Amino acid sequence: MDRTEKLMNVDRSACHGQPPVPPGPGTLAHSRALRFWLDPANLDQAGPVVRTRTGPATAYQVNDPALLRKVGSDENTFRFWGPDPSLRDFTENGVVGIEGAAHRERRTVMRPAFTASRLTALGPEVQARTLSLLADLPADRPLDMRVEMSRLACGLLVSCILNSELAPGTLSKIAAARSTLSGGIFWRYALAPWPWVPVPRRRASSRALTELDEAVHEVRDRHRPDPDGQDLVSLLEAAAPGNPHVVLRDIRALLIAGMETSASTLSWACYELGRYPHYQQALQDEADAAPDTSRLQADQLPLATAFVQEVTRLHGIPFLVRRTRHETCQGGVRIPAGAVVTLPLGALRRDRNRYPDPDVFDPQRWLPNAEPPSAPAALLAYGLGPRYCPGAAAADAMLPVALATLASSRTLRPARPGRRIGVSLELTPTPKGLTMYATPREPRTADTRPTPGANIDSRSGVVSTTDAQA
Repeated sequence: MDRTEKLMNVDRSACHGQPPVPPGPGTLAHSRALRFWLDPANLDQAGPVVRTRTGPATAYQVNDPALLRKVGSDENTFRFWGPDPSLRDFTENGVVGIEGAAHRERRTVMRPAFTASRLTALGPEVQARTLSLLADLPADRPLDMRVEMSRLACGLLVSCILNSELAPGTLSKIAAARSTLSGGIFWRYALAPWPWVPVPRRRASSRALTELDEAVHEVRDRHRPDPDGQDLVSLLEAAAPGNPHVVLRDIRALLIAGMETSASTLSWACYELGRYPHYQQALQDEADAAPDTSRLQADQLPLATAFVQEVTRLHGIPFLVRRTRHETCQGGVRIPAGAVVTLPLGALRRDRNRYPDPDVFDPQRWLPNAEPPSAPAALLAYGLGPRYCPGAAAADAMLPVALATLASSRTLRPARPGRRIGVSLELTPTPKGLTMYATPREPRTADTRPTPGANIDSRSGVVSTTDAQA
């Protein structure tokens, strides 16, 4: 057994009073390309810029951390993936598909929808909507967690951010199509200008895009504007009066981009809850110790927040991509015009110089009083530079509440313990083949609930009954 395998069989984060618990069965099967992007040895050994090949496509990987940030932020030399001509039918001229001054103006239009006061109000809405969406989950059969978490992510985005609703059938279709759409975008971009994406994949992507457009029209038709006109869709409507096509393409771009990261994060969170089931109880204890258990907020949930951050570190998007606008020289390597440049975030997140025991799933490293402290900004979870996700703060407010609500209302267990879990090669990788039972939890009685306002033990991740004011 090599050192990585040994580390993966050690859980340093067992609940207080319990012995260390080995992770549950279910190993991951990364593709060779993903293993390369996740390998921290490249940061020190492969050189600052390395020429690579995936099939017929040549790419250049930037391994130097400082150069990675420079390349990721330089929109004069490097083009973000969204505006790439190969993706025009996916992104059109929505906020993801434009650049320069037009992109900055569109971000400015959206900014009032993400003010601190509006984000504070998200918590209870996310909690209520999560409970509503989870109520539809059957308890008597295995569930494909990629699809179910895509449904949850899309439902939360549409309801809590876009102030609208989708019919249950539409929501289910979009959840089932998300992986096809994401994979189609990934491969179309990666293989351009070679248009040899297999015909079945192209046809499936086209069908998924048609279903997405139907959902986009439904979102706009069922939109509920806020009285102050500061919700996201109202702001987009006001910026393009009399031009519904502009609004529709922005909603489409927001659905594609907004659903990706949340669906992936929640799917991987389910995977880790299956491996470390004691965390389900710890997350429920934390939620039950909130001052008002019916109005959860992310800032009341340090363990849920830490859990999300550790999921992002181990399973977040493994690389960012850019394409050169013209020939350039980076790290002493000449890169031709039109070349794909990859930025290996996954390798940075597994660098043992930054994270002790980087292959161990350990949410403790992100708790407020952890030693040494970890910096969430270093995860680059939402990109960097001018293309930093405008909805990042909203995702940070929503995901811990959704996770805590999920862990409090359902008990998750793998349907096929020991099954090898694949990793999809999409815009944001998700666990392929992850099926789980989601059994409703029995409501707690008043005498078994933690004391409201109780603390979370920073070493164990469980609730302490010590009064917070003591």
